[in-house]
Amino acid sequence: MKYVQHTVRLPLALDKALRHAAQSHQVTVYALLQQCVKAGIASLSGEQAVSQITTEIAQEIGAISARLAHVERLTERALFVACAAYVYARAAAGPHANDTSLAAEINAAFARQLNLAGDV
Repeated sequence: MKYVQHTVRLPLALDKALRHAAQSHQVTVYALLQQCVKAGIASLSGEQAVSQITTEIAQEIGAISARLAHVERLTERALFVACAAYVYARAAAGPHANDTSLAAEINAAFARQLNLAGDV
């Protein structure tokens, strides 16, 4: 690959930012400037490469999504248990019913609560 030399003039503030970024990335100012030019041309031409940060963000969003699904399952289970406790308490207070009718009441109470929560 043949390289061509260009002279670049930067405002003082941009030079300070470039030097600080190069120091924090532990590269030379010239190496970072070359990376900036490549990234700038890629972004202008629409050929943006997926950066490492974007990949890490996508992985974290995936992990959060999996955790959220687990929390949703736990919440539904807690709601179901609360509905079951409600129905059994009602059954204990009134005339005794069989398990089939209690299960139907539990599922009906659960469906009502899900409907109120906007999940159904």
